[in-house]
Parts: sequence; C-alpha cells; structure tokens
Amino acid sequence: MVKKELKKQNDCAKMITKLSKERDDNSVGSSYEKTHIDILNSAKENFLKNGFERSNLRKICKDAKITTGAFYRHFEDKEAVFVELVKPVVDQLKDMYRENENQYYEVLDTKEIEKIWEMNEDSLVPFIEFIYENYTEMKLLLMYSDGTKYGDFIHKIASVETEKTCKYLIAIREKGYETVKINKNEIHMLIQAYFSSIFEVVMHDYPKEDALSYSKTLVKFFNPGWRVILGL
Repeated sequence: MVKKELKKQNDCAKMITKLSKERDDNSVGSSYEKTHIDILNSAKENFLKNGFERSNLRKICKDAKITTGAFYRHFEDKEAVFVELVKPVVDQLKDMYRENENQYYEVLDTKEIEKIWEMNEDSLVPFIEFIYENYTEMKLLLMYSDGTKYGDFIHKIASVETEKTCKYLIAIREKGYETVKINKNEIHMLIQAYFSSIFEVVMHDYPKEDALSYSKTLVKFFNPGWRVILGL
C-alpha cells in the first residue's frame, strides 16, 4: 500500500515537472519569436529612414529594446535581417516571371504570335497590383538596398529579362518567324528603361490608381516600339 502511494506521488511529481517544462519551453519560444519580430520591425523602420548602409546596428537593437548579443542569437549580421524582410517578395517575383515565361512559350506553340502584345498589357496590371501589395518591401529593394546583394535591383532585373528576351527571340525565329536582329546591349537598354518607368510609381509614391492608369500609357508607348524594332 505504501509502495503504491509512493509510486503515485512520484508519478504526480513527474507530471508536474513535465507540465512546468512545457510551460517554460512555450514561454521561451514565445519570447524568442517576439524578439525576432521586434528586430525585423525595428530594422525595417531604420532601413526605410536611413537606407541599409547608413542604418546602425546598435540603433536597430536599441529600438527593438534588445542587446547586440541578443541580436546575434537571431541573425548573423545586418544584411541577414534585410534578406529576411525582402526575400519572400523576391521569390514571389521569380515565380511570377516563370509563369509569364511559360505563357509566352505556349503562344509560340499555338502559332498566334500576335498574342504576345496583348500579353504584355495583360501581365502589367497584375505586376502593378503585386507591387502595391508588397509596397514596403519593394521600396526597400528599389531605394534602400545599396550595400546588400539586392543592390542595383532594377539593373539586375533588366539583366535577367534581357537574357530571357534574347532566348525567346531565338525561339521565335526557330518557329519560322522573321525578326530584325538587335544587339543584346540595345535590348538591355530598352528593358532597363521599361522597368525604370514601371518602378517610378514606387520611387515617387504614386497612388495605386494612378499607377494602374500610367501602366496603360507605358504599354501604348513600348509595344509599338518593340514591334517596329523587331519587325514583328
């Protein structure tokens, strides 16, 4: 009887210890997540105010109400914070490009080459919508990313798009369509101008409604130009 009572007491003690540990673990986890979010929010505000390069790590920590030692339990360095802030948006952009690219190649298979000009217009509106859904992150990428691997963001996008455009023009010719051959540097220059025009809406904080309206103007301007230059 005594043994049974002792066993019962031991089992109760073990259960209390287990519950206490789980509570402490949950508290630690919750505290860690809160600190992580506080760092991200503080860094975002500092980056938007001062840019990445001029943002001070000590100031970020001070605003997040943590020590620099606590910071390094969450991030390797200041750039790691910037990357975590913008990478999800960059990844979404890549997914959008892949989807659009597939659609352009599908048009080649249908032999309805004229549709590519309609697609240019149709794809720009969702792009503008995406920009405004992720406005803060786009602002960080376009205006405050110097000193990170995302610096010179427009140029990098234009370079990727230039490679894809050159590849697509080869595919068009392989399908039997005649195009005017244009130098790769010229293609890059035009694409850079196109993206720079689009991203002006972020650089100058245009309202979304105005940006959507201006996108139609861009299409009216660039589509005829591309058709003349490429002879399509």
